[in-house]
Amino acid sequence: MAVIHSLATVLEYNSSTGVWKSSVLDLLAQSVTVPEVCYIFLESGDWYKNYCPEPDRKKILAHFQAPDFLSNKTCTDLNGYFGSQSSFVLDGRNKDKLQGLSMWFRILTKKVLKPEEKTDEGKDYLWYEMGFFTQWSSLGACRVLCIGTPRKVSSELKTLLTMLQPPSFELRDPFAMLRPLFDEVIKECDENTWRMSEFVRAIELNRKAEPEFERLRNLARHIGHLVEVEQVAIETIEQLVSRQESHFKDLPESLTKTYRIQAREYLMFQLQTMKSLRCRAQSTHNRLEEEITLAYNMLASSDNAIIKSITLLTMIVLPATFISVSTANMFMFLSHEVLTQAVLDSI
Repeated sequence: MAVIHSLATVLEYNSSTGVWKSSVLDLLAQSVTVPEVCYIFLESGDWYKNYCPEPDRKKILAHFQAPDFLSNKTCTDLNGYFGSQSSFVLDGRNKDKLQGLSMWFRILTKKVLKPEEKTDEGKDYLWYEMGFFTQWSSLGACRVLCIGTPRKVSSELKTLLTMLQPPSFELRDPFAMLRPLFDEVIKECDENTWRMSEFVRAIELNRKAEPEFERLRNLARHIGHLVEVEQVAIETIEQLVSRQESHFKDLPESLTKTYRIQAREYLMFQLQTMKSLRCRAQSTHNRLEEEITLAYNMLASSDNAIIKSITLLTMIVLPATFISVSTANMFMFLSHEVLTQAVLDSI
């Protein structure tokens, strides 16, 4: 049976029963009805990026009012981005109120694999290139499409939502459904960051006389990538903080001041957590660079010791060799003189 890569896992909130339920949805079906309040997980990130035709990517993103430009190769290859589109309506007091908000952003993380975990292609790493597309309406719609997230993110989120019924987040807040989602994404980034650190710690504890420089440089490349994408993720969340601050002024006044402040405080906390992870990744990268420098110095020191041994051996052997050769030449000279004199005497 052929695999349908466009099948997505849906976590839908049923307002009539007050519970979350799980289902599947083909995002490329002829007729697609997206639930009003839901998370949608399309975990085939590699298929979406490398094998899904651009027209099909446009069709998938159209449900979330995302620009067509996001479906091209430029955006599927970027190490991150953030964008949004807002719509407003005049209320009864002739003031602009936020009516709709669509957002799209991309967060990457990299997982280094142990030798026994290598992929079928022999790779020692996995990229998780996560794309998020949200659509919110003041009429009650709140949808989040997640592309390329690890399966653990959807399963952990499903477990959390099942425990929290009715939903603990405020659907009048366009950013509310991102809060538990970001928690899971940060946990994934944290796991990959500390995994890198453990690899480097193992190298520090088991320094070899003949270092594996290719392996060390390969690991340094992975950690460098992790530092890069975590920095971009920080900038993405900073954009979200800025957008949240500006749009909270245009939300219904029924959202209390306490709610607004606490929502912003928690997003700032998530931002600070990502900054801490980036610092850890940078520190790990610095430690590995120091190990590579130390390995080169140890190798050079070993070479110097060998050269010194050769020099010492030469200093001991060469004089004796010189004396031996000189003595032999002297005897050969004397023998030649004696033989010459003997010949002359016989004449």
